[in-house]
Amino acid sequence: MRFCFFGKNELVESGPWAGFEIVSRYTRAQAIEDGALVDVTEQAKRCGFVVPVAMTAALFGDCQSWAEDAVWRLLHFACETIRASSPAKDTDRLSLRLTPFVGTPKTAIAHMGPGDAGEPVVTLMYPDEE
Repeated sequence: MRFCFFGKNELVESGPWAGFEIVSRYTRAQAIEDGALVDVTEQAKRCGFVVPVAMTAALFGDCQSWAEDAVWRLLHFACETIRASSPAKDTDRLSLRLTPFVGTPKTAIAHMGPGDAGEPVVTLMYPDEE
């Protein structure tokens, strides 16, 4: 059986995936444009973040339903929690207990990872959204 491919996929040049083809890519910018992520960088800067920050649409929507200033309070809480945490080896995420915001046990995650150009970015999300 023969397969015919039109076009050429990008190859990963270095790292553990060197030589593999990238068949599909969904960038952070596309996720923000599509509404899957909400860019909260400007608010996050006022809370102490120095890197771009986004929240998943689900977490952002829930925050808006909890209280008028819940997004700001969660960003402030996340920034302070990150600052107070000891850097753990081999981890790029930190759990955030949302109980003070919602009154029931609920958790979010602050994930530090590379942005579209490899720059550090933070994404706040629910554990099942990873």
